[in-house]
Formats: sequence, structure tokens, C-alpha cells
Amino acid sequence: MTENMIFAVIPIVSVLAVFGFPVAIVFVIKYFKLKERELALEADSRERSQRQQLAIENRVERLEGVLLSLDHDVRARLGIEQPDAPLGSRPELLEGPAGAEQGGADKGRGKVR
Repeated sequence: MTENMIFAVIPIVSVLAVFGFPVAIVFVIKYFKLKERELALEADSRERSQRQQLAIENRVERLEGVLLSLDHDVRARLGIEQPDAPLGSRPELLEGPAGAEQGGADKGRGKVR
């Protein structure tokens, strides 16, 4: 490169630097804010799904316990002994699912199949 070419390139590079760097900085800031939001949403959805999975597992365990404590035929087929505590001393087995309304359970009782 000759000296004249270098002097011709200097204004071009300086204009690109003056107007390009602020645009690049704004772009980088926006990009990383977007990535931060995506990570926050992913963490929230993962936490929500873990809570839902835990609630489902607890509900299944409770249903299994109620079924085994109430149904003699099931216990006989599976070869499981009689539960140690009677049903009256285990009120957690009589609880309904979380969020169930009392009015909804009464509507279905009058119907016969």
C-alpha cells in the first residue's frame, strides 16, 4: 500500500468506527437482554413443571394408599397385608384433590349409570 492509499482509507475507517460502534454496542446489549429473558422463562417453566410433577406424584401416592386401604380384593390379589392404622386415624386419605369444589362432587352423585 502506498502512502496515498493509507490516507484515503483513514477517513473511511474513522466514519465506520464512529457510526458502527454505537450500533454494535446497542445490538449486543439488546441481544444479551433477550438471552437473559429466555433463560428466565426457561427457568420458570422448568420450576413450574417440577412443581406439577411433584403434585401429580403426591396425588398418585395418596390414591394408591386410599385404594389399598379400602379395597380388600386388591390387597388380596397383590398379597399385601392389612394396613396398620385404621382409616379413621388417617384423615389425609379422605382429603379430596387440591382445588376441587364441593358443589361439583354433589352434582354427579344423583346420576345413575
